[in-house]
Amino acid sequence: MMRRVPIGLRRLRQQQQHNTTNSNSAVTMDPVDGFGNRSSFEFELTNVHQLQGKVCSPRFETMPNIFWQLGFVLESPNDPEYCAVYLHAICNMDEVDEYDPSRNDCLPARMYLKRPDGSIIKEMTTSSRFKFKAVKIRRLRMAQFCRRSRLTDNLVIGVRLKSTQLGNHFFRTLSFHEPVPVKPIPGTLISAWKNEFQKPGSGDVKITVQGQTIFASSSILAKRSEYFQRMFNGSWLECNQSINAQHMIEDDTISNDRRDSTDIEIDGTNSSSKMTINRQYQYSVDIPDFDYQTAVQMLLFLYTDQVDINNCPNIWNLYTIANKYLITDLEMEAKLKILEGMSINTAAESLFGNAWKWPDLKKRFLRYVVDNFSQIRNSHGYKTIVANRSKYPMFLELNSEILLSFVPEAVDS
Repeated sequence: MMRRVPIGLRRLRQQQQHNTTNSNSAVTMDPVDGFGNRSSFEFELTNVHQLQGKVCSPRFETMPNIFWQLGFVLESPNDPEYCAVYLHAICNMDEVDEYDPSRNDCLPARMYLKRPDGSIIKEMTTSSRFKFKAVKIRRLRMAQFCRRSRLTDNLVIGVRLKSTQLGNHFFRTLSFHEPVPVKPIPGTLISAWKNEFQKPGSGDVKITVQGQTIFASSSILAKRSEYFQRMFNGSWLECNQSINAQHMIEDDTISNDRRDSTDIEIDGTNSSSKMTINRQYQYSVDIPDFDYQTAVQMLLFLYTDQVDINNCPNIWNLYTIANKYLITDLEMEAKLKILEGMSINTAAESLFGNAWKWPDLKKRFLRYVVDNFSQIRNSHGYKTIVANRSKYPMFLELNSEILLSFVPEAVDS
């Protein structure tokens, strides 16, 4: 779990006035690297080696209404031997299309992990060229931050940011919120958005999925996904070709200014009538390669920035649709869930059924299968795959890779 290192507000003000540091503080200020005053925000991680998925700190401010959040993943999605550290930019109400320029006054950021005694395990400084601009880029990730073998079971995660307005006003408005896991979006709000997706007048995009229709807003989709942005800006054909060449997914079809007739049932006490409304949609999109529930989950994430990953009916479909539509945060959430579910009983089915399509996931699952093959070969999942090998297009290639991994390479004499 992650908790804020406790410290009183009075002590914070003393540190601000006297420009001192304190390794046990939630917030400290110190001059470093010629940048003048910097602020350090620290949070304690406990039971580190038992952490599952991504954990995040409470959010914190560097100036009024400029919020941030730290994130930590024990097993990096890029390399399981490393942990990953994140700095999230939490949008305020005014940051709709682009971030407040003053947010970048806090950069570059120095992120670090240290032991409870204050000794540094690892620290890294972000590139001076990196800036938060479009709100679609919501985090700065150091995917291979530190080898997991160096981590202690209890440690402190922290970040140093340049302080631009850390005066008395900041301390009067300073507020730490409850640690994540973040409280899930209320079911009533999710239901409300789902209902909006079914209303013809709720957007200018008509999406057809398996014969069912979803209505959405092109402005929201474009702000949250580079794929949709290119589609709606007219460069859709180039984007479509490159995406499909890489992932072998069917083309979506899109047409502009399509007029559709929508039938609406109106039920009264004594009669029932049907009214036809002619509505012009600016975009009409057909998604033939995903099921309706997966498409709705993707849209809910684009609208709310949250997903109920634990109750996802098909995590591989969610990962695939996020990968296709360039929704990086959703893709990462799904990927972490997939890796968490890797086990003796599921690894073979995941490798032969899905993971082989993506080099990184293939490498992870193939390594796991090889390392545990004596057990996996006797699992129900692997036996089912062998019995139905014609359903798995990469059966021969993957099986060969598994078997060859047990044969040492020939050494030239």
